[in-house]
Amino acid sequence: MADRTMPSRSPLPNRPMNDGIAMSDDANRLDGVAKVTGSAKYGRDVMPKNGVFVSFIRCPWGHAQARSIDEEAASAVAGVLEVEITGREGRYHGEPIGHIAAESLAALRRARSALNIEWDPEDADTEIGSPEASHDDDPDGADHVLEAVYTTPVQTHSSLETHGTSIDHMGDRAIIYASTQGTFSAREGMDRVLGMPQSRFKVVCEFVGGGFGSKLNGAGKEGLTAGRIAAKYGRPAWLFCDRAEEHLDTGNRPSSRTHVRIGYRDDGTIVGGSVRTWGGVGVAGGGGGVVMPSNRYDLGRIRKQHADVRFNGGGPRAFRAPGHPQGAFAEELMIDEVATATGRDPLELRMKLDREDERRSMYELGARLIGWKRRQPTGTQASVLRRGFGIGSTSWNRFPARADAEVVIHPDASVEVRTGSQDIGTGQRTAMAIVVARQLGVPLDVVHVSIGDSSLPAGPASGGSVTATNTSLAMLEAADNLKETFLERIAAQLGVVAGALKIREGDIMQDDRRMMTWQEACAALGSAVSGRGSRSRRSDRQYSGSGHSMGVQFVDLEVDSETGVIHLNRIVAIQSCGRVICRKTAESQIIGGVIQGLSFALFEDKLLDRNTGAMVNPNLEFYRIAGPADMPKIEPVLWEGNQTGIRPLGEPPTIPTAGAIACAVFNAVGSPVRDLPLRPDRVLDAIEGGRS
Repeated sequence: MADRTMPSRSPLPNRPMNDGIAMSDDANRLDGVAKVTGSAKYGRDVMPKNGVFVSFIRCPWGHAQARSIDEEAASAVAGVLEVEITGREGRYHGEPIGHIAAESLAALRRARSALNIEWDPEDADTEIGSPEASHDDDPDGADHVLEAVYTTPVQTHSSLETHGTSIDHMGDRAIIYASTQGTFSAREGMDRVLGMPQSRFKVVCEFVGGGFGSKLNGAGKEGLTAGRIAAKYGRPAWLFCDRAEEHLDTGNRPSSRTHVRIGYRDDGTIVGGSVRTWGGVGVAGGGGGVVMPSNRYDLGRIRKQHADVRFNGGGPRAFRAPGHPQGAFAEELMIDEVATATGRDPLELRMKLDREDERRSMYELGARLIGWKRRQPTGTQASVLRRGFGIGSTSWNRFPARADAEVVIHPDASVEVRTGSQDIGTGQRTAMAIVVARQLGVPLDVVHVSIGDSSLPAGPASGGSVTATNTSLAMLEAADNLKETFLERIAAQLGVVAGALKIREGDIMQDDRRMMTWQEACAALGSAVSGRGSRSRRSDRQYSGSGHSMGVQFVDLEVDSETGVIHLNRIVAIQSCGRVICRKTAESQIIGGVIQGLSFALFEDKLLDRNTGAMVNPNLEFYRIAGPADMPKIEPVLWEGNQTGIRPLGEPPTIPTAGAIACAVFNAVGSPVRDLPLRPDRVLDAIEGGRS
C-alpha cells in the first residue's frame, strides 16, 4: 500500500493551459513519498536470508572462443557453490557462456577472476555498414529528386533498476520478485525451472525501476537461471545485472540506415519514390524495423523495402515506440529538405502534406507557442550563434489486451482497487485510483491500490501503451458493478429504491438530501462488497468513448557555428491521449518521452571497437545520456478537442523529438546533419559542406 503521509491532492500552479482537462488536475502520485524516501521495495532490493547469488560468465570480445577456463580454481574459491560452463563461443561482447553461484557477491567476483579465461578473438562485424541500395527510375511527375541517406545509432537500455530477479524459495512455494514489465508473462516457464505448479508461486513487482520495453521478455535469462539455482539448492536466489551488463545484454533500440530517393514538384508536393531501410539487429534474427514512411504525410506512392542486418552485437528488444523514432528522424528531415529546396516554409509544407485535420490545428497552436514567426529562412544566418526552429509529428494506435479488475468497499470505509498489472513508473497505480474514485463518486483519499502481484486480477504487460487504456475499461466496469451492488444494499436499509440514490464525494444522496455519510454507509455493510470487470467488446462499447494519440512537437535551439555545440532552448510538445486521467502523470509522461528523444538525438551511441568488437563505453560516464544541464524548457500541452475515451500516451511523445531537433539544426546551419547523434563534429562538417 502506498505511503499516504502527504496529501493525495495538491494544486499545480504552472502550465495553466492544461487546467480542467484531466479527470484529476491536482492528484499526486500515490507512491511518490515511498519512492522519494526509499521505502519503496524494488525487486533488486530483495535479498532474502540464506540466499544464493548468481551471475553470468560473459564474453569480453565481439567474437571469440574460450581456449581455456580454470573451472577448478573458480570452484575452489570460498563460498562458491557451482561453476557451470554452457558454451565456449561468444558471438558478442556480453554474451553469457555460463554462470557462477555463490554465497556472496564478493565470492562471485573472486570466482570470475579465478576462472582466468584465455580467449581467442575472431573477426567481428560491428555495424550495418553501407549496403547497396538499388532504386527504380525517377518517380513520374517529379520536377526534382532528393536522394539521401539517414542513419541512427544503437541506443542501449539503461534502466535505473537493472534487469534481474530475486526468488524467495521456501521449499514447497516461492515468491518471485521480478523487475518486469509483465507480472503475468514473468511467470511463464518458471513452473518448469522451479519444479512446482504455478499455484505454488507468484510474481511480485509492486515497483519497477524502468524498462522502456526491455523488460517485456517474460522471465528472461535472469529469471530462469535464478529459478534453476533456487530449485537446485532449495534456497532463495538473487540474479541482477550490473551497470555494464545492462548496456551489453539487455536489448537496445537497433541502429538504422534509411536510403530515400523521392520525387517532388516545384510547389513541394511529394509524388513518391522509394525508401530502403536496414536495421542493425546484432546476432538476433529480426527486430530492426524502421517505420518510414509513417503514413502521417501524403508522400505519394512509396515503394518500401527493408532488411535486417546481423553483426556481432547484442540483439534488440522493444524500446519505447519500436522503429518509430528512427523513421521519424529520416522522414521529418527529408520533408524539411524538400521544403528548403522549393523555398517553402516547413510548417506550411506539413500543413499541406499532413493527412489529419486535427493535427493541422495542433501545428497552428504549436507555431504560436514556440514563436515560429521568429524563424529565419534556412541557410540565411551567418552569425556565430545561430537560432533554429524545427517540427515533428507523431501518432499511435490503440491495441486491445486482456485486463481484469476488482474493486472492493470495506466496512472501514476504505476502497481497494485490485489489478495485477505493474506500474513501471508511468503512474498506473495513481491513474486506476482516480478512475475508480471518480466512477464511484468517492474522495481519492479513501482509495488504495493493490498492484503488481500475479495473485491479483490479470492485467496486460506494459508495452505498446496498452496498460491504462485496457485496465481502465475493466476498472470502470468493476466500479459500476460495485456501485450497483453497494447502493442496493444501502437502499434496502434505508427503505428506498436503489435507483434514487447517488454517491457524491462519498455521501449517499437522494436528490439533494444527504441520507448517510460514507463512513456510516460502509459500516452498515457489515462485510466487504466487491465488483469485477473485464476489458471486453461490451466494456469497450460502453466506456471507450472517442479520442486518439496524435501530437506535434516544436523545437527552438541555438547552434554555436564555431564549436558545433547545440543548445536546446524550448520544446513544445502538444499531445492527445484521449480523456486525460491524471494531469501530473500525463505531463510527466510527455516530458519523459521528450527527454528520451532529445537524448537519442544529441548523445546516445553504443560504440563498438572496430578491431575487437567490444563495447568501449558500457557505463554512464562515456555512454552519454542527457543530464540536467542539457535540458531545455519542455512544455507539455494536453490536447482537449473531442477526447472522451482513454487513449495511449507512453509511446508517442518520444517519436518526433529527434527529427524535430534535426530540422531545427538544419534551419540554423543551412545544411542537414543526416546522422545521429548530432555531435559537434558532424554539425561542423555540415557547416563546412554548406560553405563549399
